[in-house]
Amino acid sequence: MKRHGKLWGQIVDLDNIKAAHNAARRGKAYYTEVKMVDSDVDRYAKEIQSMLVNKTFRTSEYQIEQRSDGRKIRTIHKLPYYPDRIVQHALLNIIGPILAASFIRDSFQSIVGRGTSDAMHRVRNLVAEQKPKFALKVDVEKYYPSIDNCILKQEIRRKIKCADTLWLIDDIVNSSVGLPIGNYTSQHFGNLYLNRFDWWMKQEVKPVGYFRYCDDIVVAGNSRHDLVRLRQEISSKLYGLGLKVKPTWCIYNVPAQGIDFVGYVFRHQTTRLRTSIADKFKSACKRIKAPTDSNRSKLMAYKGWCRSVNAKMLWRRNTRPLSSLFSKQLRHGI
Repeated sequence: MKRHGKLWGQIVDLDNIKAAHNAARRGKAYYTEVKMVDSDVDRYAKEIQSMLVNKTFRTSEYQIEQRSDGRKIRTIHKLPYYPDRIVQHALLNIIGPILAASFIRDSFQSIVGRGTSDAMHRVRNLVAEQKPKFALKVDVEKYYPSIDNCILKQEIRRKIKCADTLWLIDDIVNSSVGLPIGNYTSQHFGNLYLNRFDWWMKQEVKPVGYFRYCDDIVVAGNSRHDLVRLRQEISSKLYGLGLKVKPTWCIYNVPAQGIDFVGYVFRHQTTRLRTSIADKFKSACKRIKAPTDSNRSKLMAYKGWCRSVNAKMLWRRNTRPLSSLFSKQLRHGI
């Protein structure tokens, strides 16, 4: 196992800090703090560089808010854009590829090229080719808040040995109990936290298929009994990491029920959208009354979902009333 050192010079490099600003500002150009940094990028990049080099940087105090995503209420931790979000991007620009290089192929979310689309293709191909009879689905309860900071820092030290870089990482990790939802670093550290668990599944358990999207886990197999037993082993392994499996775990009969994962339902011969996503698409189409940028973006997002499973009839039936508002986007269908 290789541990990486001599990373600090790359992190505090002015070009890296400027690149971090360019990445962090995407979709946020209207933020007051973004406009401030945009007004003199060189000046603010040098200020951040000085904070890091002189070790005067400290993670700012979080603004905490409760936010609903339609299914659950999440506690969101927000940090100032300057300097915190830029600093986190500068850090991940350098250590992100190091962490990602150790992840299994079938771990998804916040990894370049491995979003829901990649997960869909990987699961669909395995289900079609291997035709597993059953699949175990487990979710981790309150995953990010439950992460043990001491264990996380130990896992980070298995990859990184640069003392200066570890100083910055520790400052960010120690700024909250568990991983705060909202931090750019949390997504990457959350993937690392279960990395050794992933390799245990792949190298020792060796199921027909194993996939993880953040804290959602799917294990494919051909024996219901074996998967029930494995669920107990998984619970024990996760308990050792301070984590708990939700009581809503289930075992799917794949030919009859399909596997519900990352917004899709996978059967041996077909893949369709999860019913809740199809229903949200229908409702969204009914609410659209004007050709605004927001509505256009929303419609294009659902177009991607429908296209991924070739849901032509679902798309046509619900977008037909909108053809006069979005003629360009609807002209060629999916």
